[in-house]
Amino acid sequence: MRKITPEDLFEFRLVGALNIHPTRHLVAYQEEQANRETNHNDSRIMTVEPGQEPRVFTRGPSDRQPRFSPNGLHLAFLSERSGTKQVWVMPTDGGEPRQVTKLKGAVEEYQWMPDSKGLVYIALISGNGIEYEDDPEPDNPYRKFNRDVKVITETFHKFDGVGYFNEYRPHVVMQSLEEDDAPRQLTAGPMRHSGLAVSENGRWVLTLSRYGDDYDRNAGRNHVYLIDTEGSAPPKALTHDPLSVEAAVFGDEKESVYFLAQDWTELGYDNTALYRTDLNGSEAQPVAEDWDRPWSNLAVSDMPAPSGNPLCWDSDGQHLYSLTSRNGATHLARINIDTHSVELITHRDQVYYSLALTADGRYAALAATHPTNPGYIEWISLREKDARIIANPNKAILDTLSLAQPERFTAQAPGGPPLDAWVMRPVDLEPGQKVPLALEIHGGPMMMYAQSFFLEFQWLAANGYGVVYGNPRGSQGYGKAFCTAIQKEWGNRDYADIMACLDTAIATYDWVDCSHLGVLGGSYGGYMTNWILGHSTRFKAAVTMRSVADWRAMVGTGDLGWHWIQRTQGQWPWSGEDEWYRQQSPITYVGNITTPLLIEHQEGDLRCPIEQGQILFTALKYFNQAPVKFIRYPEEFHGMSRNGKPWHRVYRLNSITDWFAEYL
Repeated sequence: MRKITPEDLFEFRLVGALNIHPTRHLVAYQEEQANRETNHNDSRIMTVEPGQEPRVFTRGPSDRQPRFSPNGLHLAFLSERSGTKQVWVMPTDGGEPRQVTKLKGAVEEYQWMPDSKGLVYIALISGNGIEYEDDPEPDNPYRKFNRDVKVITETFHKFDGVGYFNEYRPHVVMQSLEEDDAPRQLTAGPMRHSGLAVSENGRWVLTLSRYGDDYDRNAGRNHVYLIDTEGSAPPKALTHDPLSVEAAVFGDEKESVYFLAQDWTELGYDNTALYRTDLNGSEAQPVAEDWDRPWSNLAVSDMPAPSGNPLCWDSDGQHLYSLTSRNGATHLARINIDTHSVELITHRDQVYYSLALTADGRYAALAATHPTNPGYIEWISLREKDARIIANPNKAILDTLSLAQPERFTAQAPGGPPLDAWVMRPVDLEPGQKVPLALEIHGGPMMMYAQSFFLEFQWLAANGYGVVYGNPRGSQGYGKAFCTAIQKEWGNRDYADIMACLDTAIATYDWVDCSHLGVLGGSYGGYMTNWILGHSTRFKAAVTMRSVADWRAMVGTGDLGWHWIQRTQGQWPWSGEDEWYRQQSPITYVGNITTPLLIEHQEGDLRCPIEQGQILFTALKYFNQAPVKFIRYPEEFHGMSRNGKPWHRVYRLNSITDWFAEYL
């Protein structure tokens, strides 16, 4: 057995985006793996049947989102084989793939039509309408050499992980599989669309968007729109403010729609809840409203696999299946739409992140992870609730590794609620040995640590560090009141909870050297790292990653920055009433920082832009009270630690342990 290394990133394979054949127990799924030679993340399509070995269906390296046709004869997938992401189709039993879509703008997502004769998809379409891959570019040097110029006229003009928007917008398109049939654009305008569901007769499509004069100002607060595939009626809104919809499906009854949504006035601290409406857009009615947990997977990990949390109907038409985040794990649940009761199908202490059901509603395929395995697929009987692993692509490498196993404990700050927390011992801890302890803080804050695999945690444990982490107030998975407790103020209740997790670990585990403590976190976790260093001197070393330092700058520069003023009761930072910004910004307390600090930031971060790291670094250098180092990663977004260039991710992990080796 050996210890894990950052370069094991290239050995792990992540599985998800599950789909099941309509008449066979044949599961198609996406498998991803980092490529050390190309520095990209490759993906291919695999298939597996219970009791058999997985088989390669496509060889990639850019094949994603497999979907069987309703008649079971073909398997479609997205691929960049032609240069942009398009839909390709292959016979289920093998053969040559055929490119179905050939648009100049990439296809984002798609669904089969019920008759298996066509597709509905969302593709990037310019204001001029549908353009094709082989359309010639104008031979115009003015246009050619100014293609990189960004002309911005909208508030919502960039998004982290995507970049700056151009004139292409995601619109709904319908297309027959017949070679000579042209695609037909079903939506138009400056709005953006996401998500698709098709009615049983193929006449209607559900999609998410926001129409109206505030489509830009309130972008991201989506409603469900009903699209007529015959084009006889304009798109019709079925939901209304203050709900912001995340997913929708047609009900088993002819006129109903079920959807997942949050109340956007809660600023993201609301549970994602289940609702029902009808095709007339009547007032939405909550379903299973007593279930005080979100209907989604909100577990964080630095090894995220292809996910998917569709609302799936049972064959009886009376039950919906969904994933739900609950107390540090993610489970599959069954919802009775008549009685509103909820039944957990799974109970194991792990995280499920991708779901597919058989057509008869008897079985489910679930992609899962736990702290010592980054991804595998289970086959579950929904009646007997027994499960078996049918694909475990990392078994061979995991059998060679000595990994740390987290131990769950409970902490509680004075006056606060009980908290879930975990500690990981170093993998080579000797009896009686005292070792440094690293305190990790998750992002969001509306996410949760859970029983998922973390390469960063395992790497710290392999280097002789204990790791402690927990879910303070503000985390999801513990009820709405728990999450909204910090809605208007960070650095108070959450700070008390984080320190309670640390102090409880120190008091509980005698191997902790309390004189050698480190702290690190990214995004909101970076904010809290900065905050802690400005309010405490007990840490020997720290790493702040893609963090927030100054809220006044964030309002004007982050991709969602203008929404932050809602936490301030509408005060703008230049209004003269900026006490909230001053009090809530870690930069206000930078003169108190005496802890050696490594600052990590991505130059293409649009969520917490690079100037946040620059502001913090410059101030620390000016005060000159502690060593500070600034590492900038070019051509990377906010989520680099999870889905960035593989070699940057390896460098990042090494830089953390190098810093701790020097100062902790």
